[in-house]
Amino acid sequence: MTISRLLLIAFLSLTFLALALLASLSFFASREALAEEIGRNLAKDATLLMEQVDMQLFERLQNIHSWSRLDVMQDARVGDVDKRLARFLTDIRQGYGEVYSELFFADETGRVVASSTTAAIGRTQALQAPWVGAKLPNGEVFLQPLDLQAPYSQASLLIHTPVYSRYDGREIGGLYGAFDLWQIFRLFDQAEHSVSGNRYVALIDQEGRLVAGSASLRDRGLLLAKALSDWRPDGMATFTRNGMPLLKGEVLIGHAASRGYQGYPGLGWSVLVFQPTEQAFRSVRALLWLFSLVFLVTGLLAGVAALAVAGRIARPLVRLTAWTRDFVRHENAVGPHIAGTREVRELGTAFGQMLENLQQSRQQVIHAAKLAMVGEMAAIMAHEVRTPLGILHTSAQMLQREPLLSAEGLELTRFMLDESARLERLISTLLECARPRPPRMRSCDVHAIVRRVADLLATQARKKNIRLGCSLKAENSTTACDEELLMQVFLNLVMNAIQITPSGGRVEVRSSSDREALSVEVDDDGPGIPEQNRPKVFDPFFTTREGGIGLGLTVTRQIVDAHHGRIVAEASEWGGARFKVSLPLKEETTS
Repeated sequence: MTISRLLLIAFLSLTFLALALLASLSFFASREALAEEIGRNLAKDATLLMEQVDMQLFERLQNIHSWSRLDVMQDARVGDVDKRLARFLTDIRQGYGEVYSELFFADETGRVVASSTTAAIGRTQALQAPWVGAKLPNGEVFLQPLDLQAPYSQASLLIHTPVYSRYDGREIGGLYGAFDLWQIFRLFDQAEHSVSGNRYVALIDQEGRLVAGSASLRDRGLLLAKALSDWRPDGMATFTRNGMPLLKGEVLIGHAASRGYQGYPGLGWSVLVFQPTEQAFRSVRALLWLFSLVFLVTGLLAGVAALAVAGRIARPLVRLTAWTRDFVRHENAVGPHIAGTREVRELGTAFGQMLENLQQSRQQVIHAAKLAMVGEMAAIMAHEVRTPLGILHTSAQMLQREPLLSAEGLELTRFMLDESARLERLISTLLECARPRPPRMRSCDVHAIVRRVADLLATQARKKNIRLGCSLKAENSTTACDEELLMQVFLNLVMNAIQITPSGGRVEVRSSSDREALSVEVDDDGPGIPEQNRPKVFDPFFTTREGGIGLGLTVTRQIVDAHHGRIVAEASEWGGARFKVSLPLKEETTS
């Protein structure tokens, strides 16, 4: 995956994640705020409706109770012979308009004596136990059981109060008022259609029966049913619940219980105003679509911005990569000139500096190789020249002792002695250069030395198509050593491994440690070392490589020995050779 694509994916992912989180928080916050606001409105409407119902019921109850105490009611004792009570009831009903569907007086046997409806006089009113008693500040009034039949075109609440004789105090009958429930129905219908969407209003009694309802509930024939009996909350003005069996899904409900009116305690009824949440939150869903549109537009803008930013970062890195490939092919390539952000420019500068240091390190490797060549030359000269040179020097000395030697011969023998002495000094000087110096012990990180060696020889490994790797797992890699001499050790070992390993092979440097020693192993998958030759590989001039002198591993062993360490030759797990160097971790540091 390219850097440009990675940056694009990361930028878009973060943008979309932030937008999604913001949109979700906004949506749910808006939904909660709207739910709270709608709940307050529902509870407020329920309270207002309950107050109006209480007021109307109080006025109707108060009316019946007050009228029952009038003198005209005493005409019922004589059967309202002059129709004065009937005219009074007719005038009252007409004065109240549609509030009462009928006002009538029935005697103690239930026969209607007087009525606002002439045709009703003489009929028999069934005597039955009252449904509920309503206590007023100055008396008690009773409600007769409701008898409501869909479609509720004739819906009345029959209010009854007994009338007593002013002469002997006996009950002479009762005054009845049929309160038209359409007064409440119309009130609920106005509340139902006061807002957009479906809203339902219900008046329920203490038993949970639906006494009155808005049009949507009446159309379903639910009056006097107990469909909402379990909808009454415990002291909550607003709540949410499942709408079954009336509605599918959740409904948001506002509730208000009767609080009475002007000393009238009420009947214990309550009003529910509820609305499906699907309709209540319609505006929030519209807001969600708006968020989605903003989300999409912002995502597109973020994509364009991400492409621009990714390109600005990736293009300089691509140029740096191209320059690196060119440097591999042409080592005299001009240093990189990278534009872009500050970090990318710093990367280009650091990369150029790294390559410059690499060139210097390569020069150090070449210099080390030249020193090794000098050592080999010194060894060859010491081996090949010193013996005949000693013979010549001894022969010249013997010739000088000859008595018959001429003056010219003496001069020649003197020349031979001087030149042989000079050659001896030259050989001694070369041998001193080849002889390892005493190590200067300091605390160093061996892992850093190994990594540097791997960096120095990486080019040679690549040219030979050899995989050079490091697996440095020692927990403690710091010990007292001479950094330069140890670098020479690992250069010799890794270089030998690269030289002996065929093309396409691999060389790996590994490390491990225990409480006392640090071990570094150089493994290859070359031809390996025969077991009988492993003890001899560190001997001077022992070599199986064509053109070798046989002093490299000798010098290496001398350096390891100077560090009080140990080096052994083994077989690697790949079948090649393994050289294992063990260095003590408790060596004292000296300067």
